[in-house]
Amino acid sequence: MELFEILRDSSIGILNLGTADCVLLASEILHTLNKLTQLYLWGAFTSRCDLRLPASLQCITLAEVECSSEWLCSLLITLSSLDHHVECELCDVVLQPCEEAHEDESHVHVSDLRSEILSRDLSNIEILVTTCSMELFEILRDSSIGILTLRTTDCVSFASEILHTLNKLANLNLWGTFTGRCDLRLPASLQCITLAEVECSSEWLCSLLITLSSLDHPVKCVLWDVVLQSSEEAHGDESHVHVSDLRSEILSRDLSNIDIVVKTCSMKLFEILRDSSIGILDLRTADCVLLASEIL
Repeated sequence: MELFEILRDSSIGILNLGTADCVLLASEILHTLNKLTQLYLWGAFTSRCDLRLPASLQCITLAEVECSSEWLCSLLITLSSLDHHVECELCDVVLQPCEEAHEDESHVHVSDLRSEILSRDLSNIEILVTTCSMELFEILRDSSIGILTLRTTDCVSFASEILHTLNKLANLNLWGTFTGRCDLRLPASLQCITLAEVECSSEWLCSLLITLSSLDHPVKCVLWDVVLQSSEEAHGDESHVHVSDLRSEILSRDLSNIDIVVKTCSMKLFEILRDSSIGILDLRTADCVLLASEIL
C-alpha cells in the first residue's frame, strides 16, 4: 500500500497490475490518477467490481483474467459512467462458473446487473475480444455497446448469436477465416463493418454484401486486409454454382447505400463487384486503382 501511496494523485499515464493483490491495493488510489489513460489487469476476481476509475481512462485491458460474470458486468457498468470513448480489451478472459454454495445468490446478482446494463447507455464502449465463450457474449446480449472488435474466427462464431441484438452497435471489426455463406445477422444501427485481417471465400464475401444491402441506410464496408480463398478442389464445382447464384443476387440488389473501402485487393475481389450498383468506392493504393480500372 505504501508503494501505491507514492503514486496517489500523480500523473502517470499507464499502469500494469500483474496480480489480483496489486489490483486490490491499487483500487484505493486509481481514481486519483488524473492522467491515467491505460490500465492493464491480471488476476482472479469475484463478486462485484468496485474499481473507481479516473475520468482520463481511455483503455482497460484484461490481460490474463479469471473473473465472475458479476465482476465483468459491474466493470462494464462502471465504464459506461465515463462520458467519452473507452476501449475494454478482453485479451484472455475466463469466466468462472458460479460456486454451488452461492449459485442462486450469484445468479440473482448477475440478473440484477444485466438489467442495469440494459438500462445504461454503453455506446461509448468499444469491446475488443480475443478469447471468448458464449457466456461472455450473453452478458452483452441486448446491450447498447457502440463498437465490437472480434479478433478470431471463434469470437465471430460465438458473437453471431447476439450481434443482431446490439441496438446501438455502429462499428464491427472482424478478424479470422470464413467459408461457406455469411450468416451474420447485423443490427439496423450498423454504420461500418471492417474486415481487418480476413481470409474468406468469394461465397462468404458475396453474401456479406447482400446482407449489407438490406440495411436501409448508408453503410461502410472496409476491406482492409482481405485474402480471397481459391475454391477447394473437392468442392470447386459446387462452390462455383453458389458464387454464381450469389453474383446474380448481387446484380438484382440495390447496393447504392454501400461505401466500399479497399486497401489490399485482387482481381477476384473486383470481379465480385463487376456490374453491381455500389454507390461509393474508396481505393487506397495504386494497385487497387489499377485492378479496379478493369471494372469501374
